[in-house]
Amino acid sequence: MDQANSGELLASLMRLADGASVLYVEDEPSIRAEITETLETLFPTVVTAENGTQALELFQKGDFALVITDINMPEMTGIEFIRALQKTRPQQSILVTSAYSDSANLIPLINLGVGSFILKPVDWKLFLALIHKELTVAQGAREEVRYQKRLEREVQIRTEELRETQQHVVRLQEAKDNMLALISHELRTPLNGILGFIELLRPSLADEETRAFLDHVENSARRLERSTRKALDFSSLSTGKRTIHRENYHISALLQAARDQVAERLEKNETMQVLWDGPDDLSLFTDAQLVVEILKNLLENAAKYAGSNPTVRFSYQREGAWDALVVRDSGPGFSETTLETLFQPFSTGNIMHHSEGMGLGLALVDVIMLTLGGRVEARNSPEGGAEIKLRFPIVKAS
Repeated sequence: MDQANSGELLASLMRLADGASVLYVEDEPSIRAEITETLETLFPTVVTAENGTQALELFQKGDFALVITDINMPEMTGIEFIRALQKTRPQQSILVTSAYSDSANLIPLINLGVGSFILKPVDWKLFLALIHKELTVAQGAREEVRYQKRLEREVQIRTEELRETQQHVVRLQEAKDNMLALISHELRTPLNGILGFIELLRPSLADEETRAFLDHVENSARRLERSTRKALDFSSLSTGKRTIHRENYHISALLQAARDQVAERLEKNETMQVLWDGPDDLSLFTDAQLVVEILKNLLENAAKYAGSNPTVRFSYQREGAWDALVVRDSGPGFSETTLETLFQPFSTGNIMHHSEGMGLGLALVDVIMLTLGGRVEARNSPEGGAEIKLRFPIVKAS
């Protein structure tokens, strides 16, 4: 090692030893005095011991960046001392000095993970290099411990924040549930009363103008009833409270059930055609009630937005692991500016060309499909009109 490298090593060693403590164990007084003198030029704190027993007591009371120990000592050998200290500090940096290099000493040291060994009388340059190596390892270990502690503190802080957030979410969910109960009771109950009285009044009204007024009241009440039901269904599904009941159902039967449930609304658009381009026995293994709700919403939207004389065509495609149900209408299609927000709840604006906007219909379709493990997509069909694709995961009956 040339003089320049020696100077760099010594300067680096002094930086590493700054503020550090070393425990030096040697039973020969003259050797202990000589090496201690050198160590004191490097370390601010040098603690010495005459044997392993004394060294172990000192080690347990202090925090040492480096332990330097002889092997052959009375009362407790260096190897016994190393075994004992590693029980409490397995990562302790250790440098071994010995007058013997036989395998009886080296093999136990290797098994203990000691990687720095120097023969006596010591080569001072090698001795300083080994001290530098062990201090570098010790510094890395200390930095790793500090980093680990910082991570633990960060995890603790984030865990506490998460706990507080979860508590906040629970409180919000409780408030939401209470609001849903209020909506269900305070809106649906009076609505049922209004619709019931309308039916009672209708036979006694002979005046056409009054009957038309009553029809308007009924339409408004039923629209509010549908919106309330959709809001309740949306909230129930979005909180994951709905249990899925899957069975095999013919798609044509699901479509017919949806048509039957919206028949009254479709009567107001008598020229609307609903077509199924598929075999009558084609089946989906799914939750019928949820799928019918999807189809109802799509038919209602088509009746409302697809213009006069609309045609709604349903077809089936197999796409890998998906059963895809494609719904196309003959209307003006979606507004390009709002396709990205089409499935967001309570979206408003020019959703369809020349339309008044919409509320929860397609948002409910989206959350139902997610509940079923599927996906929904929307686009303007190249042939014209709006196109909705419902991708159902292929699930086998158990």
